[in-house]
Amino acid sequence: MLTLNRILCATDFSDVSTKAERYAVALAQRYDARLTLLHVDPPIPLIAQYGEVPIDPRILDEQRRDAERATRAAADRATAVGVIAEAEVRGGGPAGEILDAARDVDLVVIGTHGRGGFDRLMLGSVAETVMRKARCAVLIVPAAAAPERGVLFSRVLCATDGSAPSAAAVAAAVSLVRETDGTLHLLEAVEPLPGGSAFDAVTGAYGPEAETMAQARLRAAVRADVREWCRVVDDVARGKASECILAAAKEADIVVMGVRGRNALDLFAFGSTTNDVVRHAGCPVLVVHPPVGPAVTAAPEAVAAWD
Repeated sequence: MLTLNRILCATDFSDVSTKAERYAVALAQRYDARLTLLHVDPPIPLIAQYGEVPIDPRILDEQRRDAERATRAAADRATAVGVIAEAEVRGGGPAGEILDAARDVDLVVIGTHGRGGFDRLMLGSVAETVMRKARCAVLIVPAAAAPERGVLFSRVLCATDGSAPSAAAVAAAVSLVRETDGTLHLLEAVEPLPGGSAFDAVTGAYGPEAETMAQARLRAAVRADVREWCRVVDDVARGKASECILAAAKEADIVVMGVRGRNALDLFAFGSTTNDVVRHAGCPVLVVHPPVGPAVTAAPEAVAAWD
């Protein structure tokens, strides 16, 4: 069973943050978890032609008071429906402060605007950093999500590739499905090699063999006894991983993905798939990290954090 004792919801009072707040409150209700509503109030220097112009401290004080009132109101809304909630306002860089506050929680819930321009920049500077560096799981709520559906995730899509991060994702996905007696859709994408000329002979043999190996990994990802009580769909798709995941996510209530996380190589892989999915998904995306310890290549046992 999924165990959540402490949930942190980061908010900037935007519409998408309000959606994230609703998911966080619903999860706190369902799992009897304590909820912290966190707003980070960054300093905003005024940049003039010849340098920074100091802002009147009274403006910053008023900004802080407004933030405290709004965060307290969010906590009061949670308390009104029976959730033990607290409000916290910090000053500083949003990503760093969220990560610091997340040290002792089981889940971070954060909204993201989505697709391009300034929103894409903000995703890269805050949500991406939180997803990649947080020690706990992170639930990303996109602008297109529908929190009124609640958190009974009966259609769970889990993207996997047989790695330790995807094993952790499978364990989390199984736990979510157990709560709803729903369907677990396991998906592995087989990306084609470059075609044409010298690659023709290679790609012709690569496709069927790669798909066979992917099917074997999917069968091994979930224990046989789980398949007895849970409807599991094993799905091998051909194409770019993020595109395959997004196509399948149209029929899902939540997407679960594993990430490696912290070094340069991991950042490259993270940016190419996970970020694409988070930016364009129409449902929440749960990002989990593998447990610290020996490498895991399958999910024969539930990861402890999700038991």
